[in-house]
Amino acid sequence: MTEKTDQYALLATVITRQGGEAGRLGKKALQKYVHLIQEFGGVDSEYQFSFYTYGPYSSALAGDLDILNALDGADIVYDAADNHYQISPSDNTNALIRGGQAFLDQYRAGIDKVLSAFGGRKAKDLELISTIAYLWRHAPKEEFADDRKLMVHVRALKPKFSEGEISRAIQEVRSFLSPKQ
Repeated sequence: MTEKTDQYALLATVITRQGGEAGRLGKKALQKYVHLIQEFGGVDSEYQFSFYTYGPYSSALAGDLDILNALDGADIVYDAADNHYQISPSDNTNALIRGGQAFLDQYRAGIDKVLSAFGGRKAKDLELISTIAYLWRHAPKEEFADDRKLMVHVRALKPKFSEGEISRAIQEVRSFLSPKQ
């Protein structure tokens, strides 16, 4: 393996749990899942995310996904009719997971928490939630604390979402971040 073993194991885990028979996993959704796992799950995946058209994006993650495909650790198929990539487990996916098992074991609780809360979502929903997660990390704390200011900021970044959709997503993120009573 390479020094990227842990990152490959994380990607393979998300692919196994969200792709294939588990559901429809594309490149955009994979980016959002890993971002949420990193931000909300406390997983140190070392991916650097910047804000892009569809929300948080990591070019290094995109490159690693291409490498996984070349290593037969992921099956990536483009559906031209749907303009969508379908990512599913492949022959070496489990080997990649085994290669990073210690890393995955260390962060199992965070990975499970995020995938349990947000797993199976459409890429569009993940885009909105991960945008709010990005602002949680990068916006001034007083802005994140004020629902109205946060709404305005999210709406400016994501005008395709209604205020109702944004409001529901903000509440969901707040609920996820607040300690359980």
